[in-house]
Amino acid sequence: MYRKLFHTHNPNRVDLHIHSNRSDGAFTCKEIIDYACKRDLKAISITDHDDISDLKSAERYSKQKGIEFITGVEISARTKPFDLHLLGYFFDYANKHLIDYVNYFQNERLKRAKKIVQLLKNYGIRLSFDLIQKKAGQGSIGRPHIADVMTEEGYVYTYYEAFNKYIGDGCPCFVPKYKISPAEAIALINNAGGICVIAHPGTDVTDEELMNLIKVGLEGIETIHPRHTQEQVNHYREIIVKHGLLETGGSDCHGNRKSHVMIGQFNVPYSVVEKMKAWLGI
Repeated sequence: MYRKLFHTHNPNRVDLHIHSNRSDGAFTCKEIIDYACKRDLKAISITDHDDISDLKSAERYSKQKGIEFITGVEISARTKPFDLHLLGYFFDYANKHLIDYVNYFQNERLKRAKKIVQLLKNYGIRLSFDLIQKKAGQGSIGRPHIADVMTEEGYVYTYYEAFNKYIGDGCPCFVPKYKISPAEAIALINNAGGICVIAHPGTDVTDEELMNLIKVGLEGIETIHPRHTQEQVNHYREIIVKHGLLETGGSDCHGNRKSHVMIGQFNVPYSVVEKMKAWLGI
């Protein structure tokens, strides 16, 4: 089903959707950049969830390694009854409003994690919050870190059991995370000089909702994604042409607990980056 999405030998490939351990990925930014170089990628973007804290050092390291680095972030947005993920690219990571948002969001993530830990106590699961913070390290604290500690402390057999039984969406210890509206997210990225794109719409976004996003300023659609079929790719490309939008794509690599690396495995040409630059006039 995904055959046409996988790359052939092409030195002008890019991957514009990768997560590091600054959010819910398994690898550091340096490890991601090193691997991207091994895959002969021309450009990458590290798009952590609501976190831009390591972009400056990642950009510097990318220059040393000779690979183009595009600033990126994945912002959580809300719109009933959907939760949306919006990708921002080419923004100024020193923008004050963007930094203020990220700092506020990090504090909200901390409060959310504490609420989850409190709810777990009702099920006899008593976790040290210090262990969870240690697991998160310098990155954004989140459910993956709680799931890891639950597994290590013997409360569940696997990371996935923690989500499926306790902390996943709709489960008894689930706590929703703070989100801004799509219009606010788009404005946040645009005001920092960037482009805003909907992530993996084929997984959880209806065409009606997609049209609403276009009306409030959405500039692009992520077409190539591991969970998109070729039919979905073609469908979103038709929408892109009709509405004059940008196309992006990437592996959405998280590392899968370091067992499998998807970076650079999909056929995303450098021309998508060129079109984004032309859009911005850079």
